[in-house]
Amino acid sequence: MNYEVPEEEEFFIRGFGYSQEYDHDEGLFSFIKSYGHDEYLVFTHSPMGQGSVTVKLVVKGEDVFRVYKERISQISFQTWSGQKVIRVYFSEPSDSRDFLVYYEPRPRLVCVKM
Repeated sequence: MNYEVPEEEEFFIRGFGYSQEYDHDEGLFSFIKSYGHDEYLVFTHSPMGQGSVTVKLVVKGEDVFRVYKERISQISFQTWSGQKVIRVYFSEPSDSRDFLVYYEPRPRLVCVKM
């Protein structure tokens, strides 16, 4: 991979499983975390092209949000005061917004100006 990413078991330890979009042969590494009541978060990354990440929150079959970004340099798990996040960093200086995917206690997405 052309970016740093946690091992797959790190996703499993945090309650994620493989999503239906996971396809190792096609370079799609996709994980899902369910929150019950037909609500789930899907986090997908791919080294293909310039390295990309897609994050979506689905509630009752409808996308609440879906974000796709390219030129990622690193994906990491972080924790602050009980808030658990996946932080996505970007490699291009013009991509000055990293973003945080809050997966615990409830899913949400926040862009961070660096």
